Amino acid sequence: MSAIDHEPFPKGALYAAGSLIALSLIAAAVGRYQNLNPPVNAVVSTPVPNQVLKMRFRDEPDGSVIVLNADNGATLDVIAPGEDAFVRAVMRGFVRDRKLRKIGAEVPFNLSLYPNKRLTMSDPTTGKEIDLRAFGPTNEGAFARFLTVPEAR
Repeated sequence: MSAIDHEPFPKGALYAAGSLIALSLIAAAVGRYQNLNPPVNAVVSTPVPNQVLKMRFRDEPDGSVIVLNADNGATLDVIAPGEDAFVRAVMRGFVRDRKLRKIGAEVPFNLSLYPNKRLTMSDPTTGKEIDLRAFGPTNEGAFARFLTVPEAR
């Protein structure tokens, strides 16, 4: 046996650990009392987008995807097979979500640009929204180009 087996545990360490636990509990109680964490159902003001583009995507038999302005039917772009993997992946996710919920393609998707330059893609039928900035400037630009496309193609 070693000498440590016969010596008591240091009281200072026990007091320090107990104090840390007590301080944590007090901080949590004060935070809860002062409502520093607002309730989940609190009303949060949502910024209004500067620009909203309603979009439809149509798959073609050759594997290309036609990107359409849902308001006027204008072709915004034709994505060739094997190109724009990010746009295809995002839209595949949205369409998959609609199919799981048995929702058709009648309602267009929304590409929204906010005053703070935030760009989102959303599906009003499911409530799903993706902040495109999270995927980097190149992938965000893959969608941003649709906002700058002339409407007469």
